[in-house]
Amino acid sequence: MDTLGLDLTTLPPVVEAVHVRVDAVLASFLADQRAVLAGLDPAAADLVDELSRLVSAGGKRIRPAFCYLGFRAARGRDGDPIIRAAAALELFHTFALVHDDVMDGSTERRGVATTQVRFAQAGDERLGRSVAILVGDLAAVLAESLIRTSGFPPERMAGALERFDRMRLEMAAGQYLDLEGVARLGVDAALHVAELKTGSYTIEGPLLIGAALAGASSEVEETLLAYGRPAGEAFQLRDDVLDGEAAPGARGRVNELVESSIRVLEGARLEPVALAAMRSLVRLLRLPEA
Repeated sequence: MDTLGLDLTTLPPVVEAVHVRVDAVLASFLADQRAVLAGLDPAAADLVDELSRLVSAGGKRIRPAFCYLGFRAARGRDGDPIIRAAAALELFHTFALVHDDVMDGSTERRGVATTQVRFAQAGDERLGRSVAILVGDLAAVLAESLIRTSGFPPERMAGALERFDRMRLEMAAGQYLDLEGVARLGVDAALHVAELKTGSYTIEGPLLIGAALAGASSEVEETLLAYGRPAGEAFQLRDDVLDGEAAPGARGRVNELVESSIRVLEGARLEPVALAAMRSLVRLLRLPEA
């Protein structure tokens, strides 16, 4: 559920700029929330401190980038509200990572100890897992708080929250199906799980949330959906290929999905800078032929 081994050293300038701005919002927002929790009890601030540690450990802010690009593709006006909304998706991603690490029993993430390892005391792994669940829960709560207070008018926020809710439902369903081993039943099953587990909240969901905040037309939404769905599936399926867990034929399917996303953008009536960045990002998902 991270950047899945992508070569992200040459990101489009607009994406790099979003990264910097999102990090500034997260730092300020988490500092404010730390003060709130410290007011309840100084020890409770540890939860936000842990979130800050995880957020600052790395990541390329891919989900915030796609939220921003969906907004700009629909010709939304740049400003603080869209960066705050985009930053909320990084907090949601952090929630997913923390809980994913608990389920997988992971000890390291982005080069630092996972929450469950850091908070295990004197070999008490149960305590570490319990704290990790709480940290993940807090990230999910703060993600919703940040998007709700991002500064958009109610009519725009209503559409965005519908997308946000759908994205969260799909991610939970996909994670469960993955735990049940459904993805091992073949390429079609793997694609279904990939679409729900990661695709929906990595590319498709953020794009559509951004578009809703811009008041996008149905034509723009349909274009973003037609681009984002196969791109999101490729994103997760690519990870399965690299991990050696994919069904036969998955490598070729990743590249087919990438080409499908690129074709959607041909002649698309989207804002040019956003369109170019979307094209560049999906090209990073291509896999070399085996």
